[in-house]
Amino acid sequence: MLEEFEERRAEIAKKVEEFKKRRGELNAEASKWSKLRDELNKQVREVLERAKKLREQRDEYERLIEEFKEKRNKLNKEASECYALVEKIRREQKIMDTSVRAFEELRQKIEQLEMRQQTEVMSVEQERKLVAKISALRREFERMQKVLEQDKQLKELLKKAQSIKKEADKYHEEVLKYVKLSHECRDKISECYKEADRLREKADEAHRMFLDAQRAADEAHALYLKYKRDLRDFDKLIDGLRRKMRADWTFRERMEARKKLKDLLERFKEGKKLSTEDLMLFQRLEQL
Repeated sequence: MLEEFEERRAEIAKKVEEFKKRRGELNAEASKWSKLRDELNKQVREVLERAKKLREQRDEYERLIEEFKEKRNKLNKEASECYALVEKIRREQKIMDTSVRAFEELRQKIEQLEMRQQTEVMSVEQERKLVAKISALRREFERMQKVLEQDKQLKELLKKAQSIKKEADKYHEEVLKYVKLSHECRDKISECYKEADRLREKADEAHRMFLDAQRAADEAHALYLKYKRDLRDFDKLIDGLRRKMRADWTFRERMEARKKLKDLLERFKEGKKLSTEDLMLFQRLEQL
């Protein structure tokens, strides 16, 4: 029976070490997923902070857009009033058969073609045709301008209108610039949110893996404790059994000693001679 208990104890001791090792491995895995989750959540916060700063920057661009729009619109209104007055005088005095609006549209057309010449890549033939067209339009513009400028009042009004319109165009360029920057911010903000969603999804998956590993570690720990208790119970059982076996052996030894002592006493009473060995045995038996 003792051997069976000792064999069972060895099996339980093996289980204790097995689940202790398993618990350590699972806790290490849980720690790994926990660190990854925390790092990903940190990245999410950083991305959202970047998005917040971009929103603030976009809001500033929107404020500037509104500010420059207001200035541009005010100047365009002033320029329109000047052009309207120029048109009124032109009609009253029957100067030139083309409206001031057409005159201004011609100026804008020339500016657009000149910008195209400076920015677009084209063949030599294409550029030659474009230059010829610009030259023709500019000659027509200069002719119309000379006609309008023959009248001193028209000349001053036209000059003023063009000056105001030029300033309005500068504000319009600012509006376009900040609209572009605002759109860039909007796109970057959108990318930030997409990136945050991707990172958050990875963080959530890492958290799920952490929970799975933690649950498995807790289960391994519970089994470790169970087998640890079983091991202590078997240790107590085996120790008790050994003590009982030792006690039984001592009891039998004492009973045998008493029997031998009784025999020696009987022989002594009967007057039989006891040898030296018998006497030494008698002394030992009396001590038991």
